[in-house]
Amino acid sequence: MSAPLLQPDAGPDPMHPGYADSVRAALLGGALGDALGAAVRPAAPAGSADDAGQLRISSTTQLTLGTLDGLLEVLEWAADGLAADGTACLWLSYLRWLRGQDGALPAEAPQPPARPLEDHPVLLERRDTATTALAALRTGRMGEVRRPVLPGAGDAGSVPRSAPLGLLPHVGWRTLAQLAVDGAALTHGEAEEQSAAAVHAFAVQAAVRARQEGLARPVAAAVEAARTTAGHLTRPAGTTRRLLDEAVATAAGSPPGDGDAAPAVLAAGLRAALDAERRADGPQDAWRRAVAAASRTGAPSAAGAVAGTVLAAAHGTAALPPDLLARLDAREAVEDLAGRWLRTVGAAPAA
Repeated sequence: MSAPLLQPDAGPDPMHPGYADSVRAALLGGALGDALGAAVRPAAPAGSADDAGQLRISSTTQLTLGTLDGLLEVLEWAADGLAADGTACLWLSYLRWLRGQDGALPAEAPQPPARPLEDHPVLLERRDTATTALAALRTGRMGEVRRPVLPGAGDAGSVPRSAPLGLLPHVGWRTLAQLAVDGAALTHGEAEEQSAAAVHAFAVQAAVRARQEGLARPVAAAVEAARTTAGHLTRPAGTTRRLLDEAVATAAGSPPGDGDAAPAVLAAGLRAALDAERRADGPQDAWRRAVAAASRTGAPSAAGAVAGTVLAAAHGTAALPPDLLARLDAREAVEDLAGRWLRTVGAAPAA
């Protein structure tokens, strides 16, 4: 019997064939899903095709890559034999993004040194203004589980930005859960927002592992692993678990959901990916179906990113439509940060 996809103390092996391709696929697939989803929102500048036909990312992808760069800083410290506070590194990375949004940081906030994230203007341009993350970061205070900066305020933004956590090598679900909850709490104070972020990270990691195991339906296996592991969370996750159960039970032929809270968006994105994997004729058809369905939900950008990330992590870059990738305005930035990640973790060349 093979080992469970999600284990308490073991995560993906960067030397495993397929890891590098899954990393690139997850990051590109999430960015493209975000851009396509953002394009359907009324009066939304992000995601719309510009005069050159580009698909424009939203803050969803900007902050997801902020998570990646924050984790990169942790890994770089570790390579030098030094420990770093992962949550603090994530906060500093999100503050760099805020500096790009506003041109300056609140007086109460630290001034983080420059990082590769800031080499790419597309990751700093203002794309969305009515987000919980932006409002929370503007307080200049570091949100914590026990001390939220904006109690009661929230949206689904904590969920898609947790995806890079699932790409961390050699990190099991116990460490992953703590990082995801604390990382979400930096801006999102509700327990279910934090739990949904953790479950998305679980799903991404399980998708990478399922692909490496050569499973016939890796998305289905990954979602099942994430559902099971969600039962071990110590933060309240009842709504997240219930909606995941419903998503699995009703994925085939079900209409898209319309909720915009974090658990609903996570469930909608995963349901879209599950249904697409069951129905599609090949990986690219599955990816297109998944993102199209997710984009008809109440939070199309976030749900599109969830569906696009998990399905791409499970099926690799072969699932990503080249015609759409060619129009993604952040493709160079994503490729650059993905390459930095793979070099830092010592990943084997893509299989």
